[in-house]
Amino acid sequence: MCYNPCFMSEETRSLWEIYDSEVPPWRRGRTILICIAFFHFLLQCLLAIGLALSGNLDRIFFFGLAAVLFWLQFYFVWIGVRWLRWLWGAWNVATGFCLIIWAWRDLSAIETFFGSMNMVIGVYLFSPSVYFFAKRQKQTIRWKESLLFAAGCFLIMCNIAAAAVGFWFLFEERRRDACHFADQAGQYIYVSQDRDWAFAHVTRTSFDQNGSERLNYFLDYTSTSLGSVQQISPANGTVRVHFRFPWRFESDAVLASRAESANGPAQLHFILLNSGKRWEIQHLWWDYLPITDVPKTSSP
Repeated sequence: MCYNPCFMSEETRSLWEIYDSEVPPWRRGRTILICIAFFHFLLQCLLAIGLALSGNLDRIFFFGLAAVLFWLQFYFVWIGVRWLRWLWGAWNVATGFCLIIWAWRDLSAIETFFGSMNMVIGVYLFSPSVYFFAKRQKQTIRWKESLLFAAGCFLIMCNIAAAAVGFWFLFEERRRDACHFADQAGQYIYVSQDRDWAFAHVTRTSFDQNGSERLNYFLDYTSTSLGSVQQISPANGTVRVHFRFPWRFESDAVLASRAESANGPAQLHFILLNSGKRWEIQHLWWDYLPITDVPKTSSP
């Protein structure tokens, strides 16, 4: 029987080892970059949906600009700009290390996950496989295509900036309407004590929770405790705009104003909702303010 050591060494190796040894390093580098791109694409989609549904539409535009800059950076790494790969990898390792330290301090699983992923991505960007892929890609660079891609990213950023300006006008309109409605509510509820107006401008969800009884009790208690209200300052506060599927914007506002009553100054609070038609009252309350203007007594 003949003994062939080469044949025996091939048999002792697994199929994965045989396949992996035959894969050129640049292909492994390409696979690494594709996995990084897929991970970031999935993460960016989830973050964009989360920001839109949570009412942080103002932040989504900054996130969009950051996402475009990321893909522009990724494209230049893909075509073989090696110094950018080193900068990106160092940044990921540094931010990943900081996130892991903060995760241990805060006992946060989310920070641990993102910190670990950042460090893994940063280390892989330093790998020889990515280096060989970048070196191979650099041999086939077409600068016209690169300039076209950069111009496309610039146009996308311009569109995001224009959308941000349009959203700012929408937000300012909603904020002015909410403050105007709160001023009206202060006049009708606290000055005129118009119960019909109050019942006509309360949200349906508030009415479903014994709204009639609670509102009557609130109006009676307010009339007894505050007495007559002479002056109410313009309302001010925060307004948020939410996106609701399929294509609808809803808003909520937390506003406050100062009122001068017969029994002392008070802070009037309003929580308002707008489902796209008009502003309505979800919750309202008031509390006394400290009296700061104390008249000076004349000395004998």
